[in-house]
Amino acid sequence: MEGQEGTQQPHLVLAHKLFLLTHPDVQDIEKVRLTEEVLASVKADDMAPLYETLTGSSLLDLDRSVLDSMRAKNEEELKKLDEKIADAEENLGESEVREAHLAKSLFFIRIGDKDRALEQLKVTESKTVAVGLKMDLVFHTLQLGFFYMDFDLISKSIDKAKNLFEEGGDWERKNRLKVYEGLYCLSTRNFKKAANLFLDSISTFTTYELFPYDTFIFYTVLTSIISLDRVSLKQKVVDAPEILTVIGKVPYLSDFLNSLYDCQYKSFFSAFAGLTEQIKLDRYLHPHFRYYMREVRTVVYSQFLESYKSVTIEAMAKAFGVSVEFIDLELSRFIAAGKLHCKIDKVAGVLETNRPDSKNALYQATIKQGDVLLNRIQKLSRVIDLNAISDPGLPSFLLDDDAVNAMPIPFSCRISLQEPEIVANSFDVQQKLSTQFRPWERSFQFWVRVADIYTGYKVLQLRVKFEKDVQKQEAMWENQHEHAAEKIYAMCSEMGGFFLKVAQVIGKPDLAPAAWVKRLVTLCDHAPATPFDVVQHVVEKELHTSLGEVFETFDPEPLGSASIAQVHRARLRGDKNDVVVKVQHPGTEDLMMTDIRNLQAFALYMQKTDIKFDLYSVTKEIEKQIGYEFDFEREANAIERIRHFLCSNNKKSPVLVPRVMKNIVTRRVLVMEYIDGIPILNLGDEIAKRGIDANGRIALASKQKILSSLTLAYGQMILKSGFFHADPHPGNILICKGSEATLLDYGQVKDLPDRLRLGYAKLVLDIADGDATGTAETFRELGIDTVSNCENVQEELFKLALVMFDTRLPPGKVLMQPFAEDSSIKKVGVKSFPEELFSILRTIQILRGLSVGLGINYSCAEQWRPIAEEALLLSGRKMNTTRKRGFLKRLFSRSS
Repeated sequence: MEGQEGTQQPHLVLAHKLFLLTHPDVQDIEKVRLTEEVLASVKADDMAPLYETLTGSSLLDLDRSVLDSMRAKNEEELKKLDEKIADAEENLGESEVREAHLAKSLFFIRIGDKDRALEQLKVTESKTVAVGLKMDLVFHTLQLGFFYMDFDLISKSIDKAKNLFEEGGDWERKNRLKVYEGLYCLSTRNFKKAANLFLDSISTFTTYELFPYDTFIFYTVLTSIISLDRVSLKQKVVDAPEILTVIGKVPYLSDFLNSLYDCQYKSFFSAFAGLTEQIKLDRYLHPHFRYYMREVRTVVYSQFLESYKSVTIEAMAKAFGVSVEFIDLELSRFIAAGKLHCKIDKVAGVLETNRPDSKNALYQATIKQGDVLLNRIQKLSRVIDLNAISDPGLPSFLLDDDAVNAMPIPFSCRISLQEPEIVANSFDVQQKLSTQFRPWERSFQFWVRVADIYTGYKVLQLRVKFEKDVQKQEAMWENQHEHAAEKIYAMCSEMGGFFLKVAQVIGKPDLAPAAWVKRLVTLCDHAPATPFDVVQHVVEKELHTSLGEVFETFDPEPLGSASIAQVHRARLRGDKNDVVVKVQHPGTEDLMMTDIRNLQAFALYMQKTDIKFDLYSVTKEIEKQIGYEFDFEREANAIERIRHFLCSNNKKSPVLVPRVMKNIVTRRVLVMEYIDGIPILNLGDEIAKRGIDANGRIALASKQKILSSLTLAYGQMILKSGFFHADPHPGNILICKGSEATLLDYGQVKDLPDRLRLGYAKLVLDIADGDATGTAETFRELGIDTVSNCENVQEELFKLALVMFDTRLPPGKVLMQPFAEDSSIKKVGVKSFPEELFSILRTIQILRGLSVGLGINYSCAEQWRPIAEEALLLSGRKMNTTRKRGFLKRLFSRSS
């Protein structure tokens, strides 16, 4: 996948063209040329999977003959590669086997099949011994990550590469990794670290597969200007011979750098204006365009004012070659934001600088942050029953309140107003303690609470054995469920973050006791809200403008608050329709990652002791999906993709999907159309308000229509597209007029590889046909590894498939409890479960929960049968004669 010296990797060239195709500032005539070039590249490399994605998102027009031709060529080449691997494994040595597997990896990368490429790279890594060759595989993964802008994959790959270097590795690869990491930092707005990494790599640059050397210098200069002080800029950039030899090749870049250093501000603004188009049309810099523009202006205005105690606004405007009104407006914004240390005397037309005393500023910051730390320690003391600072030799339970209050405060916690230097040194220690305390405090709370709930159930299991009265046993269990429900509710609501997601998963009537469901269901929409002043700060920071400039109205009270974000009703300026503004809770991401790792440890324990199911793989998939939920730009793309798919595959979309306001989307803020409706949880109350019998024919017909529409939409998304909304919990479903369902929150979406999509389609048919033998074969095909000691293995395996992948309840059962003693999951253990299938599993479980809540027992497998048959037939997969005849008969009956 690496390009030769001086040549960029073709896939990244293609990625840039795809970016330009979606850019609003690129002219239509240019987009026509780009479309032709993209299509030519796709055809040249037979990129069938990528072609399907691009046609699905309407970037290219679908030509079925072209797609079929590419698929045929892909299958033929794949067959040859598999034969080569088999031959190498049978007749050749280990290095030849590795090379054969690497060739297959590069094939999947070339055709744009991301999931299979990553899977094959893992196989290739297992055949690789040398650290250098393992590093090359990481570089392939990183290039794949940059093609798809998958920052989670990039971050993990960089960490993996650093761990490999601890085992060894040559300097050439280490220097290349610096450029990869620098590009990652640039793409995630960590410009200071990016500048340092780029500057370290100037003299050793060999990473031509990412970009040409002049592009590398372009990034280095841009990041250095806003990251380095004036002296460092002169030494490392302005006078650097490596930069001087190339900088003239990039238009405006030399003037941009030198005019800033030489204080030629008029020339600087002229060069800056020339560079803006390049920055805006750069794939990695475009998301940070407004932020970078603001930071550069902060640097240049600060540099100008550094030379003056006071200066007239007219003189400054003349120096920059702009009007007095412009410079007055600019400075007002920067001063209000705390970016410039000066004030404007409007009467005299003078700017007066008020640069802060650095030592006093450090002292004030130390005092403020020290108070924050002490507050955190006090909160921690309530959890662990220790005072913030106590005698290490004295057990905490022997201390009464008076003894604690009388204890001396250690020197490190005393603040002397006359000794700011000592405070600063002390705070360095306190900061380290604070950083270490947060995850420990979070983990401690989790394990204390989980241990309490878990031991309560284990103790009851023993007590129940001594009670022979069945009714008393049930009463004991019910009592325990109620106690546990209160504890779980307290943990999820007080700890927040990821545990609100946990509440959504386990708070379903088919998976948890009724007492749990009753208590936890209220957490779906009622997570603690972020205060409005914080919301306003996040929105203005992300949009780089004030709230009033974008919105005519903005309701400070949120419509709802979930674990990751909350939504507000608003109206854009100049628009008559309301919108919904989704705003991310600040600081939530780090807390969630800590929670997930604790849950993974608990999952490992549970699958070894109580539950014969690969829970760890499930938690790994949760970790991946949660990471995606923090990227609202990704969510916006997912909404548009699903909306387009459902509308193009139906005369009328079975569910409503909100439109995205494309120009008002960032990583932490998302603006969509407002759709009026009632939460599906309130459907029963709404029916009762209208005087309709909740158990009557009208109510039942309405519920059936809602459930049928949701199921149809999910069947089409999962089986025909493979790209689907993976979080249909009740809080994400609104019911509108005419019993139309609206799907909200597209943070959790899944893009299934064709292999799993078609394998699952076959499983749907197996379940719908009651084919136990076929189900066992499909489980193996999907990579679900099971183990069983019971006699009727196939029968129990089929029952397990029904529990996992169908919504129908068995005859006589009101609830499905997968982990009950008589459940198939107790008889058939799941040793390994593909992470990618967890999203389907979770979706099925939530749909079953909805059906139970609505009082309708139905089989999604039976409803999805025709969709699954069509998907298999279109893919060219073999179907048995009976199934094919049945599909054709149904097809002709529908057409007639």
